[in-house]
Amino acid sequence: MNKIHLSYLLVITLATIPLTLICCKSFDEPAGEGNNPDAANISIADLHSMVAGRRVVINEDITIGSYVTTSDEASNFYRTFIIEDASGGTEVMAGLYDLHNIYPKGYYLTVSLKGCAVGENLGIMQIGMPAEDYSYYPTDYFSSRVVMDKHVKRYNLRRDIAPTPLSIKDLSMDYCGRLVNIAGLTPTQEGVWAGYAIFTDKNGQYIAVYTSEYADYAQNSLPTGSVSITGILQYGKVDGEEYYIIKMRDEKDCSSNN
Repeated sequence: MNKIHLSYLLVITLATIPLTLICCKSFDEPAGEGNNPDAANISIADLHSMVAGRRVVINEDITIGSYVTTSDEASNFYRTFIIEDASGGTEVMAGLYDLHNIYPKGYYLTVSLKGCAVGENLGIMQIGMPAEDYSYYPTDYFSSRVVMDKHVKRYNLRRDIAPTPLSIKDLSMDYCGRLVNIAGLTPTQEGVWAGYAIFTDKNGQYIAVYTSEYADYAQNSLPTGSVSITGILQYGKVDGEEYYIIKMRDEKDCSSNN
């Protein structure tokens, strides 16, 4: 496992990311850390660039700050969630259940990275605990609320992150981990959502949409006709072919263009 020591950090101010004070919230949601977040001192994109696909243990006081863009309520995301700042997105390997109650979509978090491991999977930077050298995965789960609370703080600040509208031809690895939207997609086959469904656009380009077999909507039929799909962008192999992949948060992330 590589270790990284950073002699300088790119400081980003919270002024670059508008924060909205929550006026009301569900009583089921745990109290946050207030309205004055710890200062983030590096962007997600700059951290990702420094890691450059390696498995790295962070030994410096590095903090990122960003908003939750996913929910596990529909069970398509499982024990992890995605956060996004103005520069990019990253996956937090929480290892906990019912994350939508602990870190609800739209809330602002800071992640203190000292002692954490950072790696990359499916084109997305991951943050978790150091994995064993023999592990296929670049990081391991935090797996404990005590450990999560040491590194991750949630604040009573909220912002709805709008997906970045793109076409398939516009996609690049820089968008992996970000919430994106692609319109004008048509499924190439009939069937259900579970697994990988291939969609095409009017230019004959293809993208895959991944749905866990445990998702609430996994056995629902694929749409017919042209649709708009929102989700987290990934990159990987499907049946031996490389694709950009969208992972929806729930079935409402697919809407008709008609």
